[in-house]
Amino acid sequence: MSKIEWTNETWNVITGCTKYSEGCKNCYAEKMHKRLSAMGQKKYAKPFSRVIFHPQELYKDFGRKPKMIFVNSMSDTFHKEITNREIQKILDKIAKPKQQIHTFQILTKRAERITNFSYPSNIWLGVTVENEKNKERIEYLKKTNAKIKFLSCEPLLEDLGELDLTGIDWVITGGESGSNAR
Repeated sequence: MSKIEWTNETWNVITGCTKYSEGCKNCYAEKMHKRLSAMGQKKYAKPFSRVIFHPQELYKDFGRKPKMIFVNSMSDTFHKEITNREIQKILDKIAKPKQQIHTFQILTKRAERITNFSYPSNIWLGVTVENEKNKERIEYLKKTNAKIKFLSCEPLLEDLGELDLTGIDWVITGGESGSNAR
């Protein structure tokens, strides 16, 4: 179960991350990681800055009821410390016939790596665009074969100006939350 309004469930094959752009300043995943670590959850025992691939997650059963599943809400699937082989293992799991009833949502700030892969039809692929400087991520997204392409403009830190949304299926917008919200 997820409290994220646009998904049903999260699947964290990867935990941990490092700051990458302006949108990372008040990272919700970093705060949640600390909370889960304090609760004694082993998967979150290492510091957030330590990016870890959890291969045992590839055996997870998502059930027979169709779901929207957000992949790696506590990390970035395309982080530089995750190998192409590990990313391909995630995509292979998603592509299995048993998983075709589910929709998997992958969101990244590291868009320069997304064109290196082919995506099964049950993936919605998205990039974060928090400011005008990072609008180039949209062009990487448009070059992929993802059936559904989306933008997450949150935390929306400034006016993005004109956007060419040709080929983009969905846009999420929102401000930053928490006590230090900008």
